[in-house]
Amino acid sequence: MWGELKQATVLFADIVSSTEQIADLDAEQAMERLGPALALMCESIEAFGGTVVRTMGDGVMALFGVPKALEGHALLACEAALDMQQAFPGGTHGLRIRVGLHSGQVASDPRNADGRGGGAHGLTIHLASRVVSLADPGGICMSESCYGLVRSLCDARPMGSHSLKGISGQYGVYALEGLKTGSQGFHQATLTPFLGRDREIALLQQALHFTEHGKARVVDISGEPGAGKSRLCHEFAQWCRARQIPVYEVRAQPYGHATPLQPGLSLLRTFFFRIPPTDDAAAARARIAARMSELGPPAEPDLVLLYEFLGVAPAESLHAASSPKARHARLLNIVRELLKHDAATTSVILIEDLHWLDEASEEFIATLIDAASGSRTMVVLNYRPSYHLPWAQAENAQKIELGQLSDKETEHLVRTLIGPRQEFQDVCQLVVRRSGGNPFFAEELVRSLSDSGLLAEGSDLRIAGLDALERALPATVQAVIGARLDRLGEPEKTLLQMCAIIGKEIPLAVLEHMASPLASVIEKGLNGLCHAQLILPQPAVGGRRFTFRHPLIQEVAYSTQLKVRRGPLHCAVALAMEVYYRDQLDEYAGLIAYHYEAAGQLLDAASHAARAAQWVGATNSALAIKHWHKVRALLQNQPRSTASDSLRVRAGGQISVLGWREGLTLQEVQPFIDEATELAGEVDSRSIQLLLMGEGRMLQASGGPADEYVERLQKALSLMDADADPGRAATINAALSQAYAWAGMLEQALAANDIALRDMGAIDRFDREWIGFSIEHWVMGMRGRLLMRLGRLEDAAQCLQELLGRGESSNDPVILQFAHFGYIDLAWCRQNAELAHEHYAYVAEIAAKHENPYLRVFALSCRATVASIDRDFETAARTFSEALTLVRHAKVAMEFETEILASLAECHRGLGNSEQALDIAQEAIEISRQRSTRLPECRALITRASAMLDAFGSARADQAQALFAEAERLIRLTGAAIYQESLFREQSRLAVLTDLPGHTGISVGQAA
Repeated sequence: MWGELKQATVLFADIVSSTEQIADLDAEQAMERLGPALALMCESIEAFGGTVVRTMGDGVMALFGVPKALEGHALLACEAALDMQQAFPGGTHGLRIRVGLHSGQVASDPRNADGRGGGAHGLTIHLASRVVSLADPGGICMSESCYGLVRSLCDARPMGSHSLKGISGQYGVYALEGLKTGSQGFHQATLTPFLGRDREIALLQQALHFTEHGKARVVDISGEPGAGKSRLCHEFAQWCRARQIPVYEVRAQPYGHATPLQPGLSLLRTFFFRIPPTDDAAAARARIAARMSELGPPAEPDLVLLYEFLGVAPAESLHAASSPKARHARLLNIVRELLKHDAATTSVILIEDLHWLDEASEEFIATLIDAASGSRTMVVLNYRPSYHLPWAQAENAQKIELGQLSDKETEHLVRTLIGPRQEFQDVCQLVVRRSGGNPFFAEELVRSLSDSGLLAEGSDLRIAGLDALERALPATVQAVIGARLDRLGEPEKTLLQMCAIIGKEIPLAVLEHMASPLASVIEKGLNGLCHAQLILPQPAVGGRRFTFRHPLIQEVAYSTQLKVRRGPLHCAVALAMEVYYRDQLDEYAGLIAYHYEAAGQLLDAASHAARAAQWVGATNSALAIKHWHKVRALLQNQPRSTASDSLRVRAGGQISVLGWREGLTLQEVQPFIDEATELAGEVDSRSIQLLLMGEGRMLQASGGPADEYVERLQKALSLMDADADPGRAATINAALSQAYAWAGMLEQALAANDIALRDMGAIDRFDREWIGFSIEHWVMGMRGRLLMRLGRLEDAAQCLQELLGRGESSNDPVILQFAHFGYIDLAWCRQNAELAHEHYAYVAEIAAKHENPYLRVFALSCRATVASIDRDFETAARTFSEALTLVRHAKVAMEFETEILASLAECHRGLGNSEQALDIAQEAIEISRQRSTRLPECRALITRASAMLDAFGSARADQAQALFAEAERLIRLTGAAIYQESLFREQSRLAVLTDLPGHTGISVGQAA
């Protein structure tokens, strides 16, 4: 057998100061000390297709491209080195390593081959063994020849020229620092000429010029499949990088709807926090904390939120104590703040394939575009014409509609691909006409002709004739791709079909799992697919990865498979992804659910969809509701089982809880609650308690009676043993405290509040996630208001002070605002204008930061209350009316409607508008009685009686007396001592009026 010459990359790695590490150890102890480290190094090498040639006690030698040929051997060696580096962060096992890489020609001798590269020889191996000695401890060095093969894919730092021991001459050396950020969709060696896009490139360069001068541009590139959107973006990105302008690339995936927020997560990791793929969770947290500290001392809740969202939270960490809406709003604000902070640095963000974008990512990108205005961050987007941007066109945006190439440009392209042979002129014109100026279509037509042998040296097109050739050429780009796929042999065709099921991005570990019967020929098949330029190797850490050269190849390879074949493959992908993404299951649960659904495994799909719903619900309750509805839809026709019924219970309960936050009515969610309650009786009786709580809260928030909210919670308590389950009892009592408070039963509310506070520490994570915000803040906020209405103002002030301290550590704007709202309430009780103005400033600032109708109602009510304390009743009345309109129009914060009405009636009385005060007070009384909200009713009774005295004097004394008597009864019933003083004052006024015959009225000012 004859040997052969192969291009390969050689890797040497050794343990730094290994002699000192084992100086005092015997041979067995030395093996135990260094053996695990060598095993980790070998795992990294083999994960990226390398072959370990030998271990040397304190190091390893490996080959990439010998004995088996590998497409992109230099990149794979770099990825293995980075993976190896990641396995020894900061001296894992007390050891540090260094790695050297060199690429060149290797002589492969099959007579001396041992299957592990033992038959490889040449200077390349000796050079690599010298390069490793130049690396710093923990570092990676590569020769200039290796760097030349990966310069467009890896970040490296020049280390100058060096003499290498025993080898003549000077050799350039580079320190490998990581893979370039963003997905690289093109390999320089496979690129065809870039033609006909001078105008578009000039527009992009002009947009960057404006961006560099602080007038950031957003460029939308729209074009048909194959028109060259990604190629245009690639060329612009390369132009930017050549000028040292960083470019951050992300792209939506074909299964984007199943993987919400992936583009946003990628941008947060790469652009905003500069987290390389090699970082473990602790290192990522350190980068996040350091980055956030650039904005000022980072708030702990912000860090907890980011750690959770980016999947790097410590295992023992608590869930972020705020509502999904609050977390979602805070994430978007962090994006704005970081982008504004970097306003002086020029950079480019490139987001590809928006037509596959999920709804949550659309909002993220809309925020990014808005925040980029006035900065030096240029945003470039591309998508197909069928996609319509869901956000308003920004003033700084410009659109590039990427048309087809001209005939001349297409001919130039085809000529370059076919070659200069004159007899191909007619073929060239045929391809130009058939492709219609679509560059990808033209390339695929040429490849099709080449695969068929018609462009081979010595071929004679006259035999078949040009007409026959024209009839044989596929009419569409999809057809020409299909024809190419039909000509594939095995195992290439089967592997490509499997890749198409996985998606545009193909982790090798996933493919190997589903293609285990083809294990012996996978490498051969992948090399064949890369050689045919159907797929391309991609830079990755943690294992090899491939991507389709163009999305249309994946689409055609998928759509041409029979559904009966696709199903089992989807199932295999789902099983493989459960293993591959085991450390990121929450993030990828939606994608796994998609594959299980496509496989017809609907119970497994529903289980993973529920996991995805829980994950996305932490920051986006509206999207979570859609996911929970998806869970129900998947289970709709499934046979009853404990697993399916439990999922239905969870789905119904979460739709009700999240629906309240999204402004759904009880009528809209009642069917889901009813179904979940019926099923819970059979499979999970404990869930009934939370379902009753959710139903009661929805009832009250929808304008139902507070007493019925109380009844639901009393029933929930009756279904449990509070001593055996103190955490659940604390959860229910927290809600019961709220229900009693709205019903005006203050002593009972305080008693429930006491129990909730006492056993707060026993509440488990499940209950906390079900509630969705900080139970501690919620209970303390209610406690402050209860104490105020009981007339215990000093105790209330102390409670509010504690709440304010806790609120400052929360990122939930409702919690933050609730403490200040309480202080304004206290200022009203004490008629303290200075205190009211101090806290309203905070309320207004919080409301301005967050576009939230609930917060808007809070802010308007506070502003009106402050105005009433200032006795500016006109402003107060106008602002309370605005709040009332918002409540009724948006159907939000309806529990405050009767309080707003009672306050509005008082303001009109203060203005001397007795008739309006009477009418509005009567409305407040009637609605309060319907909703059993006794405290607003009590206030409105006092106001209506007083307005009668203002307008009619003693003529309506009997009616006023009856109203005062009813108010007095309510004060005794509720314990609302705070209203006792105003009642006594007005009753005294009535007594004066009835002792003065003929008196027809007295003003509010006189009464005061």
